[in-house]
Amino acid sequence: MLPLTQNFAAIFLALYCGFCYGFVLISSASAGTGGLSEKHFFEVGNIGFSVGADVLVESVWGSGYNRLLKFTLKSPKLSIKSSKSHENNGFTFHSFLQLKSPKLSIKSSKSHENNGFTFHSSKLDQIKSTSFYGLWNMGKIEKILVPKEDSSSLSNFKRGIVSLFQFQLLDQDVTEKDSSGECEVSYLSSAPNKFTKTKKMCHNTDLPYVVTPDLILSAITESKREASYELDSEIKYLLRVESKEEHTVVMAAKEDVGNKVQAVQTLDFINLKTCTIIDADNFDNALNKITNKEGLFTEESLISEREPAKKDESKFSNLINDYRDSLKAKSLGSLASAKSIIPLIKAARRSSKNDIDKAFQSKKNQKILHQLLDVLGFAQTMDSYTVVMNKIHFDDRKHEELSERYLWALSLSSQPNPEIILALLGKYKKVMNMPGKVKETLVLTLGSMANRLAKLPHKPGNAKVITSVTEAIINELDAAKTDGERYVFLRALRNLKVAEILPTLFKVIKTGSQKEGVLAWKTIRAMEPSDWNEDVLNLARKTFLQLDKQHDSSSRTLAVDVILANNPSDEDLKCLIYYLVSNDKAFEVKQYVLQLVTMLAEDNPGFRHRISSIIRADPLINNYHILGQKGLSLALKRTFLDNGSSNGTLLTIQEMFTGIVKRGVVNVMMDKNGGAQEIFSLGVFSNGLGSFLASDSDPGSNEPATAGMELAVLGTQIRPFKFFEGQGELMGHVWSGTASDRTTAYQALVLLQDHVEHLRLGPGFIAEIDFKGATSFDLSGKIEFSLWNRNAVSLVEKSAGFVFTGTTKIENSFVSSQVEFMSSIEPKLSLQTDIDFYSNVNLCMRLSQPDSLFRHNVYKIERIPGSKHRLRKVLYRKYTVPGKTYALNKKNSDMCNQIFK
Repeated sequence: MLPLTQNFAAIFLALYCGFCYGFVLISSASAGTGGLSEKHFFEVGNIGFSVGADVLVESVWGSGYNRLLKFTLKSPKLSIKSSKSHENNGFTFHSFLQLKSPKLSIKSSKSHENNGFTFHSSKLDQIKSTSFYGLWNMGKIEKILVPKEDSSSLSNFKRGIVSLFQFQLLDQDVTEKDSSGECEVSYLSSAPNKFTKTKKMCHNTDLPYVVTPDLILSAITESKREASYELDSEIKYLLRVESKEEHTVVMAAKEDVGNKVQAVQTLDFINLKTCTIIDADNFDNALNKITNKEGLFTEESLISEREPAKKDESKFSNLINDYRDSLKAKSLGSLASAKSIIPLIKAARRSSKNDIDKAFQSKKNQKILHQLLDVLGFAQTMDSYTVVMNKIHFDDRKHEELSERYLWALSLSSQPNPEIILALLGKYKKVMNMPGKVKETLVLTLGSMANRLAKLPHKPGNAKVITSVTEAIINELDAAKTDGERYVFLRALRNLKVAEILPTLFKVIKTGSQKEGVLAWKTIRAMEPSDWNEDVLNLARKTFLQLDKQHDSSSRTLAVDVILANNPSDEDLKCLIYYLVSNDKAFEVKQYVLQLVTMLAEDNPGFRHRISSIIRADPLINNYHILGQKGLSLALKRTFLDNGSSNGTLLTIQEMFTGIVKRGVVNVMMDKNGGAQEIFSLGVFSNGLGSFLASDSDPGSNEPATAGMELAVLGTQIRPFKFFEGQGELMGHVWSGTASDRTTAYQALVLLQDHVEHLRLGPGFIAEIDFKGATSFDLSGKIEFSLWNRNAVSLVEKSAGFVFTGTTKIENSFVSSQVEFMSSIEPKLSLQTDIDFYSNVNLCMRLSQPDSLFRHNVYKIERIPGSKHRLRKVLYRKYTVPGKTYALNKKNSDMCNQIFK
């Protein structure tokens, strides 16, 4: 610990220092031919600038422990990262792990090049000498005085200098405000005259901050701020200060893709002189004397101020012209359309009602209205909402498709606007005669938006909005008069999925119909396991074993999902394993249990050991008769993306009955640190179709023949699409072959990632960080059904273009530096199902994806306002992700061999 002295302030009596700092922006990524982390495929690109100057520090007034420090900044000079250093393809390359922060100590503007930085003329050259003041009290700077005519950039620059003079001599943890914001600060001594200052948890609540609440789709920011101080041996003045900080922002799903900011400040002692003292009784009198002599000053805090935002002139209506072709329906599912989403959403968010309305009225845009509604749904501004509501009307049947398209986009946004939620709730209550599809989509949208609002950082009024939506849906469920209406509100609860709805779901499961029970269990399964209580698990056990009443097989299998997803006890595992020995004739449920347990055991060695111990301990179970259950139900997981940050998996679940998929799901999942995020889910359902394939009795045979498809995007349930309802409609499709043509079922432009952050840097600048991710999606399919040949073939194709961008920039009146990356890929997924029921029922599923191309581009952009200096350089990299056909299981392979022998 350093010794404390009452002459602490005397070290500033006459301190003449050399001062400079620099920062570097870095973008990097790595990839390989077999997986995104298998090979480091390009190095780091650097861009940055340095400012060097001499600073005279004088202690000109004092009273008690207060000291007024006068800082004089002399001849600041701008230097740019030299392009001559290690140049390769226009980039300055360094190893990401070996990157060295520049240590600059520029004492003379005559030095043309220093440590890779080259002098450039700038607006700083106009400053020959400028003074400013800091009121210092026991190691803290309470306020800074800057000339009234100073620009924001120059004032921030001065804040960065003064902040270095805020420190404590004793080892301690304190809260301080400086150019970095309000931070938790720790002081630690390393020698009698040396100590380190570490800043953490710097809060900047006054700056814009937007975060994607879903972990895997978010961006991760890691910051390190540390300054080392060295005093003379007598603890009278500073010899050297070196402040280093590093901020890394990466994609959570791929942590080797992102940007880094490094900032370094160094302060070196040169010599000691005497200075003139201001004779004044108090601070106000001292300030009056300074003002009379030097002009007006303004009192500021040390916290850096945000630069005035520069107006972007690109209007929404004009920008559409650049992307119109890629927005056409035929382009959806491609990379070209994905690239259009991010700039259009940004433009829509800053555009006026008149400009957005102009885009809607344009005759050129009438064929892309659906895509424009996608964009405006993610914009989430009241101006965009007002324009859309003036254009489409929920009670007009001609506007059904447009209404649903806009509502879908609203429901998928990670940043829902509470005002829009309340406006939609008002429309639901007031607008009569809405078509059934629109009404259902509106209710589902309200549930989804309220759920996403609940995930965002708490803001006043949000809780009230969520409660209003919850109460409205539950009240409508209680008042529903028909089964169809109840189904709608149960699906809305699945989108809402907050813990407060559990009592309502329990009541539905216990007293409702079997189909209502299935919908209630789907809602529980969609909730976070952390929201489940012991009542949920007890009810799951009762439903699975049918201890209270008879349940639909889908409710039972969903209950098994819940039991196994909640770190089941040994007792629960034994119950599931010994169920395979029971006399229950629902062999597909038994097969489902076996498949699901097997799938989980493949991924988890600990779980596999527990299951193996239970099976091996009892010969009654450890035999083929029990472990070779009949049935076609399927549960498996296959990896399609593997990198050091996260994994991409395909989760396939098929609950079968009489050879037909009763409940089937194919989920595209992203896994990270034991957590999973559902990106997309395609589900199919059917009922009452057993008579077409076999003579087995079907418990649902009293219900009309029904089949359809369920989609969930980013965890949000879309209104189900029914292929047919009733045997007559089914036979119409069979005889006419209307389902045999490839048909688009769902298209959308989706903003996946939305992250905006501002980092105050020690030197006084603010780094603006903007990460965005988007996808253009197309789901199409067809089915061919032959009663003569007693076979059927279905094909479902998912096509998507994914784009992720990350921009970090620092702009001020004398220099602008920016680094940006763009990663993109255009994957496809095909699921073909062949069914042969001529004699025996054989079901063959083939899940495959073709080759796809991963691209990663890095851009560095630099300019000096007021000069001709402009720099834009690009580095392109790409590699092929090999396609694959997924092995499902042996039974599926055997049936494929039977069909295609």
